[in-house]
Amino acid sequence: SDRVWLIDPIDGTKNYIKRNGQYSVMIGLLVDKKPVYGFVCEAEYDRLYFGGPGHGAYISREGGKAESLSCSNDLEANDRARLIMGNRDRNKNPWVEQLENVDLIKTGSIGLKIARILEGEADVMVHLSGRLKTWDTAGPAAIALGGNLEVGTLDAPELCFPLPNLVHEEEVIMGRNGCLSWCKTRLVRPDSKETGGS
Repeated sequence: SDRVWLIDPIDGTKNYIKRNGQYSVMIGLLVDKKPVYGFVCEAEYDRLYFGGPGHGAYISREGGKAESLSCSNDLEANDRARLIMGNRDRNKNPWVEQLENVDLIKTGSIGLKIARILEGEADVMVHLSGRLKTWDTAGPAAIALGGNLEVGTLDAPELCFPLPNLVHEEEVIMGRNGCLSWCKTRLVRPDSKETGGS
């Protein structure tokens, strides 16, 4: 089908079990394999994030009126960045914690990572290890694009959704404008000139 809905009923299952609030319910619509609209429900705090490219990005708190979210400040090559990575990805890429100009931030669900960026609490989300499921990214990517964030990889300015395959084999990066270039420059292993933990 040209139109595909990807649904993740609980993103951040371990966090849901721990009852720490770091989980979400996510829905994303792909049209011709591109994210066009998404929803991320932060159920613990009754917040709904939604939007898509050409539509904007929004938050509704406790069922209230939707408020617009947008990120207008660029991330420059020499900037210190607040970087969000998942636990498993950090464990596979421990060298990231040794990088200069990087403050690591811990947040559970992919959707909540994008929400933190749109609300100005972080700058960029990366997943370096590949194998991220498309239902983890469809909704957040659409909302990110609606909020003027960049969505791509270390090698491409767009994130591909390789349907019917449901796995991103490459890195996934979402964040403030300039984050893709920043990641190419900054995410370098201390013992290697290669980027992206490869």
